Amino acid sequence: MSDNIYVYLSSLTGNTEKLAKGVLEKLSTKNGSFSLHDNEFLISSDGIGELVILFFWCRRGNLDYNSQMFLEHCKNKKIIAVGTMGGYPQSEYGNKVKKAVFQTISENNICMGVFMSQGKIDIQRTEYRKKLPPEHPHFLDEKGIRRHEESRNHPDEADIECARSFLEKRITEYTAVSEAVCMDGEPCIQCGMCN
Repeated sequence: MSDNIYVYLSSLTGNTEKLAKGVLEKLSTKNGSFSLHDNEFLISSDGIGELVILFFWCRRGNLDYNSQMFLEHCKNKKIIAVGTMGGYPQSEYGNKVKKAVFQTISENNICMGVFMSQGKIDIQRTEYRKKLPPEHPHFLDEKGIRRHEESRNHPDEADIECARSFLEKRITEYTAVSEAVCMDGEPCIQCGMCN
């Protein structure tokens, strides 16, 4: 693939940055070039190509604020989203987050998939939640404390590899569709005549 892929990275604590840079380092030789833009506030969509990789962190069950502001400048883009969250990505809550992110991106763009990785939860947040009264919805019981402690090992190399595999597959699918030509000579991605 010869196109430069626009990559937007929003990272608050370094989890998402670690994941993004680890993945992009492994993808760069196989899948073309990447134009990395981190935590930038855009004033226009200049320079954003058709395919975008969005690295985000989960805030309140959806995209973080910077990522949502970035999407304000994206219209009719094909976006692959990769995020970090303190919870378990394969849990019911993880699936809820993926669905919310998919819907948010799909409002004005085409979401080509959402990948979630576990990320490290700040120890201060853990300590704060442990001190809440047991009836508080954010109180950490023993199970929650174990999840918080386990999160400190993420994202790890296995997480980076899973995200790389996810992105490589989605980029390959995008490339295949972009390069396919229909009977009328136009790319399939534009006319939708072929499968």
